[in-house]
Amino acid sequence: MKYEKFITGALEVNTYVVTDPNGGGSCIIIDPSNGCAEVLSYLAENGLRPCAVLLTHGHFDHIMGLNEITDVFNETPVFIYPDDKPFLTDSMKNGSSLVFGVDFTFSKNITLLSEGVMKIEPFEFTVLHLPGHTPGGCAFLFHNVCFCGDVIFANSIGRTDLPGGNFNQLISGIHEKILKLPPETVLCSGHGGRTTVDREKRLNPYLEESN
Repeated sequence: MKYEKFITGALEVNTYVVTDPNGGGSCIIIDPSNGCAEVLSYLAENGLRPCAVLLTHGHFDHIMGLNEITDVFNETPVFIYPDDKPFLTDSMKNGSSLVFGVDFTFSKNITLLSEGVMKIEPFEFTVLHLPGHTPGGCAFLFHNVCFCGDVIFANSIGRTDLPGGNFNQLISGIHEKILKLPPETVLCSGHGGRTTVDREKRLNPYLEESN
C-alpha cells in the first residue's frame, strides 16, 4: 500500500493521499486542509485522479481544503460520518468562524459513511466510528495502516473539551477499536508523526494496556 503525507493549513494537518494499489491512477484524499497546492501538484505529476475524499471528522482544520480539491475534480464525492455532516454546513460547529473569523461551509457531493467494510473503485477499507473528539469521528483502516484523524496521536489523544466531545466515549472507542488491532498496525494521525498500536499500548500516558 502506498500513501503520501502532506502538511496543510495553519494547524499543520496531515493530509494523506492513498494511491491505487494496482497502479490504475485513482487515489483517495484524506482530510484536506487549506493550502493544498502541493497535494494538487502531486496528483498532476503522477497522473492521479481522486475517486473520493474521506473526512475523519468535521473540524475546520480538516475540511478547509475541500473547495481546492473539488474545484479541480468537481465530481469527487466527499464522505463523512452522519453525526458530523452538520459541521460541513455550520461554520460555528466546524470552528472556522470562531478561530479564523471565516464562515467556511461546504455542501457539494456529500456522501454519508457507515461503519464497516467499504469499497470505492479499487480501494477496500474499514470505517471505524470513534466518537469522542467529535460525535462522528472516524478512522479508516487500509490493511495495516489506520488513518485515525484526531482520535489518537503518538503519546496523546484527541481533545474532548470542544462541543460534541466526550472523554469517556473517546477512551472507550480507542480501547475497543484501535488497541485491538494487530500491534504492528501503523497509526497515521491528523497531526504530528505516525505511531503504532503496540507503541501506544505501551507508552501512551492516557491509556492503560488492554488485556
